[in-house]
Amino acid sequence: MLFVLFTNAYANVWDDFSSPVTNEDSQKVLLYGGGATLAVSLLKNTFVRKLQKNIYESQPLCCKLTTPGNTFLQILPNILYSFGFGFNYLLNNDEDSKRRAIGMVKTTLYADVIVEILKKSINERRPNGGGESFPSGHATSAFSFASYAASEHPWYIGVPAYAMASYVGFCRIQDNHHYLHNILAGATIGISYGIAISQNSRKDQTSKSALMIAPTDELKGVAFRYALEF
Repeated sequence: MLFVLFTNAYANVWDDFSSPVTNEDSQKVLLYGGGATLAVSLLKNTFVRKLQKNIYESQPLCCKLTTPGNTFLQILPNILYSFGFGFNYLLNNDEDSKRRAIGMVKTTLYADVIVEILKKSINERRPNGGGESFPSGHATSAFSFASYAASEHPWYIGVPAYAMASYVGFCRIQDNHHYLHNILAGATIGISYGIAISQNSRKDQTSKSALMIAPTDELKGVAFRYALEF
């Protein structure tokens, strides 16, 4: 029984983790976002660098909420969203609130795992001289929140959420912590997970598979059982 539960749990985790490449809408985000990221990265040493320098020197926005170590607009909205809907589930036993709370956690967690893997693997130098610039973790978390919220709620929730995420991305460029293609990559990862996890969680029917291995006295051996549940 424990083996069966573990197999189901693993299958569900893998489905969610790989959802951006299996979900049709997220595939489009990966295609266009990845293409834009690649194009801008190839132009990094041209007008893109000049544009970044102008933004850094002119400081057009107040970005105190996105400075290093300040998580107010990086991860706090994700946490408040999950806790808020989780609390509503406990109070009212609302299954949709439970789904949304868990969905935001999954979206944020899986997107951040991908970002950390890419940061460690690529270790691109930051504009200010630091390391692990690609992709932007701040942008990933912000756009994870925005895309999941926009997928779950009306436009008057989604539009401000995306505006906030765009503000975070712009501030990371203005503070000279990231290049534009770092922001685009983070946004692509965050948006693709937000859309995919939201749609997966709202599916009416899911298919689950389980493999059970158990000893048998009659056969003096081992019996295998595979079940597919719809």
